[in-house]
Amino acid sequence: MNTYAFALQVHNKVNSETIYRSDWLQHGVLDFWTTGNIGDCEDYALAKRNALLNAGWPKDKLGLCICEAFGSGHCCLWVDTDKGSFILDNNYAFPVKPSELPYKWESMLCDGVWRQLHGFA
Repeated sequence: MNTYAFALQVHNKVNSETIYRSDWLQHGVLDFWTTGNIGDCEDYALAKRNALLNAGWPKDKLGLCICEAFGSGHCCLWVDTDKGSFILDNNYAFPVKPSELPYKWESMLCDGVWRQLHGFA
């Protein structure tokens, strides 16, 4: 079930159906995590995670990643697929290998546990 092709399909669907809007503009606060058709980076990541989990993706093969990207805080989704590990990020059209992103990795929520990250191998 955890195939790259399916992860790509979910990535494309959420990216195309979600309108980017900051939490400040939408909710009047700096950070508000939710799912829906309007949101910012963590909302895209949550929507992708929920879609994959609902399709039967193993929860230990998904992780919400917190990082610094382009000078500010960012959230994206790590997925372990049949073709290796990838990041599903609303800033990119395709899944990207974590090591290929110019991000400073901080932590990841995987299988209910927050883990400190010092990069991806």
